[in-house]
Amino acid sequence: MKQHLLLGAFFFAMWACKPSAEENALPELLELHVIDSTFTGRELFFMNVTDQVQLIGDSLIAVSSVRTPSVGIIRINGQQVGNIASGDFPIGAFSPASFDVSDYPIIYILDKKSESVLEFDINEQKFIQKIKLNLPDDKTIRIAGAKFKKTKFGFIAELYSLKHDGFLPAFYQNSGNLLFFFNSKGEIQKSILEYPIEYAEKKGSLRPSNYFAASNQADEILISFPHTRKLKRFTLLGEEIEEFSLPPSRFFDFELKASEEIIDFKELMSGDNLNLPTNHYFKSIFENETSIFIETWMKIGVGGIDKTRFTHLMIYDKKEKKWFETQNPKGILEIGMLAGVVRDTLYFYEGSMMKYDDKYIKRAVLRPVQP
Repeated sequence: MKQHLLLGAFFFAMWACKPSAEENALPELLELHVIDSTFTGRELFFMNVTDQVQLIGDSLIAVSSVRTPSVGIIRINGQQVGNIASGDFPIGAFSPASFDVSDYPIIYILDKKSESVLEFDINEQKFIQKIKLNLPDDKTIRIAGAKFKKTKFGFIAELYSLKHDGFLPAFYQNSGNLLFFFNSKGEIQKSILEYPIEYAEKKGSLRPSNYFAASNQADEILISFPHTRKLKRFTLLGEEIEEFSLPPSRFFDFELKASEEIIDFKELMSGDNLNLPTNHYFKSIFENETSIFIETWMKIGVGGIDKTRFTHLMIYDKKEKKWFETQNPKGILEIGMLAGVVRDTLYFYEGSMMKYDDKYIKRAVLRPVQP
């Protein structure tokens, strides 16, 4: 039955997608097998340290960087297509906290610098418009990795609280809502999602991380604060449709660990060896007609990033109504970030400068574990 994972083109009602397996049952195992690796060219642009990646259709990958402020488009064969880079347009410099390519070749960039949504046509290398977001006084746009989506109603954007240092427990207790819904003019229509009790009840400091993961499918949003062990589905207007439990994992640690005492940013910058635990978190969530894919990022063991940072997948098969997970976690510098899934093929982009300058698109498939 496992070979049916990722195959087919069935549409299911929301209630049919809800996991029915026992909450305490471990997922079945699959092997993530990399079938090839394609070097990406440098003829049009060079990008330093990848922030976010996203598959466009079945042939293009969009990649962003804050270190080299830009959003680039690459074919899955490695050929570069085009680039929207800070400083190349009359509007001046920008800082891409996130982007949306659902209307490609139109690209929407969530700009931290101007607190706006910038609209470009990458085929024409043309700047179209800037939409200023009416942010609350106590909120700002996250520097990198912000959740962002263009919808038929306007925009959805994750905002970061300015009230408290991110190392302080008060940050999780008193940040207010995180996800804001804007109309096409940049005016706030609604906001949802405070940090859950699992985060707010911690007495010590949490290592700052984006503990909030969201999917980018067209018609709805899947959202998870992973340490709550819950996955929620919302409409594009912010209405909650359903909530269901995530299964345990052999690899992902759902326990949220805080330091024994409060550590502020100044102490961290002092260079002292502070006891601040590193939590596992979800890097991305994808959904298609047949499956839900959760990409995890995990620190396992002691040592350099190339030996201790791993990623694996948790997958829900809607037809079989079963959870699976990959039994062979991969190093993040080996496989990179999940860009998306086309039929039975998973596309990853490895573009980190921490190991080497070269960038690669990697294709992988899921295989049943042989007895």
